[in-house]
Amino acid sequence: MPLKPSDPARSSALPFAYLLILAALLSGCAATSTPPIGAVPGPAPVQPEVRPHPIESSPLQQAMQAAHPRTGNAARAKAMLETLLAATDDASRAQHPYARTLLDQINERQRLSQLAERTNQQLKDSQLRTDELQRKIDALADIERTPPARAPKRALAR
Repeated sequence: MPLKPSDPARSSALPFAYLLILAALLSGCAATSTPPIGAVPGPAPVQPEVRPHPIESSPLQQAMQAAHPRTGNAARAKAMLETLLAATDDASRAQHPYARTLLDQINERQRLSQLAERTNQQLKDSQLRTDELQRKIDALADIERTPPARAPKRALAR
């Protein structure tokens, strides 16, 4: 049941609600301290400078970068991977499965690229042949549409 403006309970509830809102606002203001006017700010805390140390990338990482499909050099990546696979130290042997997988992926990518080029060439040849056959069909249709030249009637001897 809503309170009417003239109701005495409402008139006593308004100041109380106002005080609650004011207390909430003031407590939020107290949380953010502002320096007094004319106070000199202290020095800003110094953040330690973090300099990343250059990490020496492994031959496998270099090969992965060289094998990138859009910006890489597949021949260079293959040479690096073959060199890595030929190495016999323990660190290189640990990377051999990854190097073999990457080399297989590069070989497969090259095979698919060659297949796509061959398929595109076949498509172009097929389209040229289709265009040539269509021209021949159109020429035959033109021949069929033109009426044959009529030979003059010869007088038949009777």
